[in-house]
Amino acid sequence: MRPQVSRQVILTRREVDSAVVGGIVAVTGYLGFALAGAGDMETLRAVAAKFLGVSAPLFAAAGVFLLWVTGALIVDVAGLSPARRRWDGIASALFYLENAAPFVGLLECFLSIVRALLAYSEAGASAAAQSILIANIAVALGASAAGCFVALCAHSLKAMIAQRMGAP
Repeated sequence: MRPQVSRQVILTRREVDSAVVGGIVAVTGYLGFALAGAGDMETLRAVAAKFLGVSAPLFAAAGVFLLWVTGALIVDVAGLSPARRRWDGIASALFYLENAAPFVGLLECFLSIVRALLAYSEAGASAAAQSILIANIAVALGASAAGCFVALCAHSLKAMIAQRMGAP
């Protein structure tokens, strides 16, 4: 019974280490963002709301998962845990994310363009209608770009994991 308890402790520590290392990567990225003068957390939230629309929480969840995978990969490569990770399920989730993220972006793009056209048709040709049209087109383009970026990150991590698992 004792070896089972120690195995659970090792696995829990490995997961905590993965989350902490992923958090370190996130904080480092945020500090780079802030030091570059691009803004603070409020600016980041405002930009996400402005350019991602209702898909922002989905992309945020995908980003948290990608940060955790990055942390898990660093923990595994650096040998910070004696327990080896089974990457099969994670690689499958990355494959799903790689294929789903662009479609989430495209769906948000489609909905934003439809909202823009409906608002424009209701308000007529006015400055307010043009503003609504442009704001929705910004969401459409931002969500499409975010979907492609998430897919690229998922693909890259999946390729590193495949190499780690010994795939050709």
